[in-house]
Amino acid sequence: MVGKGGVGKTTCAAAIAMRASTHATTLVLSTDPARALPTVLEQPVGTDATPVGNSKRLWARVLDAGALRSRFLERWGDVIRTILDRGTYLDDSDIGPLVDTALPGSDEIFSALALAELMADQARPKEPARPRRAPGREPRAFDRVVVDTAPTGHTLRLLNLPRTFRALIRLLDSMQAKHRFMVQTLTRRYRRDTADDFLAELSTLVSNLEESLADPKRCAAIMVTNTETVVVEETRRYLDALRDLRVHVAAMIWNASDGASDALPSAGDAAQYIVPRLDEWPVGKKGLERWLDQARLPAVNRRPSAGQRQRRGSNRKGAKSQARRATSGVPRADGRELTALLRPLTIVAGKGGVGKTTLAATLALCSAPDQRTLVVSTDPAPSLADALAQPIPDADTMVKGASQLFARQMDASAAFARLRDEYQSRVDALFDTLVTRGVDLTHDRSVARDLLSLAPPGIDEVYALSLLSDALFKDRYVRVVVDPAPTGHFLRLLEMPRLALEWSHQLMRLMLKYKDVAGLGEAAQELLDFSRNLRAVDGLLRDTKRCGVVLVTLDQPVVRAETERLAQAVGARGVAISGVILNRAAATSALPTAQAPMHFQAPLVDPPPVGVDALRRWSELWTTPDG
Repeated sequence: MVGKGGVGKTTCAAAIAMRASTHATTLVLSTDPARALPTVLEQPVGTDATPVGNSKRLWARVLDAGALRSRFLERWGDVIRTILDRGTYLDDSDIGPLVDTALPGSDEIFSALALAELMADQARPKEPARPRRAPGREPRAFDRVVVDTAPTGHTLRLLNLPRTFRALIRLLDSMQAKHRFMVQTLTRRYRRDTADDFLAELSTLVSNLEESLADPKRCAAIMVTNTETVVVEETRRYLDALRDLRVHVAAMIWNASDGASDALPSAGDAAQYIVPRLDEWPVGKKGLERWLDQARLPAVNRRPSAGQRQRRGSNRKGAKSQARRATSGVPRADGRELTALLRPLTIVAGKGGVGKTTLAATLALCSAPDQRTLVVSTDPAPSLADALAQPIPDADTMVKGASQLFARQMDASAAFARLRDEYQSRVDALFDTLVTRGVDLTHDRSVARDLLSLAPPGIDEVYALSLLSDALFKDRYVRVVVDPAPTGHFLRLLEMPRLALEWSHQLMRLMLKYKDVAGLGEAAQELLDFSRNLRAVDGLLRDTKRCGVVLVTLDQPVVRAETERLAQAVGARGVAISGVILNRAAATSALPTAQAPMHFQAPLVDPPPVGVDALRRWSELWTTPDG
């Protein structure tokens, strides 16, 4: 189940899994660190498969990166330490900390490995006759696995891992190859050991995952979307990316919609379904059954009927009158109150689909007339260009119609890739000079140039944030407004500066070991600069006068529950919350309970605001709650 945050992927996954379980043993699995699945199912869901309600065939599970990492290291940690000991110049006291700092925050890596293991279980031949299972005992293998994924950017990273994960395997294999060469040279023969078995198993798992994802008989994506302009544009890009990854799209679900959008071309032979907006949010068994009962097949890409157009028009009129009622008699928020939310660094955070990008752009617009401001997206699947209705590349770009406002869609992966390429170029140049002097360090070259493959996942996002901090430290901008990835990966971003700082220190210790052998001290300069930036970013995030988080929420059960968890988690990390905005508010909307110095309500308008002028008009409708 794939799609932009907030389109209803968790609801769709739970409902489809429930229907599939009527004839097959089914697991609904969440890879989203935000964990909305327990709220939708209205029951606790653990990191091991949990029976859903009284069903004998439906199970649920959420993937926990920390728990998966612990299991992985319990099984393979000693083997990885052995490989590092054989293939590097590290001492025993250096190896443990390097392993410990290389893998934290690895949501995508361990989610991918867990999926690979599940697919391997499914691929095994079925036993002709299974013994009767005790009630509540997890089946050996599931007939169906329905995956509730994280929002776009991080799911695409997960799907790309079979390609990128090979860099880590290549690095560890280079270290082991050095050991094989030395043993072969000294004893004239070599026998496989547990390190070779580990590398072979890891490589097989990754290959099987890659093959399974590209096999339409074993894997298919269901794209969940709706007809909002920003969502349609991201869905278009998502479909292109899945096509490049050779992942088959079997169906599209237009959730909470009157019909399919004409703006989106058909996704090949994918069946298309429409589920209209329900009066009550579909949670629990009865709510999911109502959702399933409403799903219907439309004529693909047919224009809405006259009745649908009439209802859509009446819905827009209703939304406008609702916005008027929501703001009638309620104190309007003026520009000074809105800018009081802003710090030199303001991060607009929330669940996917709550309107973070639109709100970040609007707050930046409120700041720009008086202060030189940069609004930047660090989300791997950015929508800032869609919200501002103009192209926004990975470079500071003037926003048309807004003086002193600049925007950027930062490609964090590309930024870190440039750092890695510069580092590898330095390593290659250095080893080339050593080869001309008659020194053969082939294995050491392979190890040294791929060392950055040990970087913990998510380090590219914090590297991007460190580059943004330069914009503040060097006084290019008075304010920077950041639109990050949704909840789970945003929390990882807050943790990453300290984790990445520990990792960079351990890696620099390794570089110093190589300095004695091959003079790699200069090649480590980029890492030293990165380490200094990380320290500055960590200090900035925890400076309550210079950094604040604005939480965005909706009056929906799943979103409210996630906002409460997010507020607690941000506070626990020592980062200040400067305000909460209830987006798409109606006259009957309940105020958020998350504690913050300031609260605002941004009314529901139809169509949603897109472009500078529409965003400005919308901001004039924002209100402050009574009392």
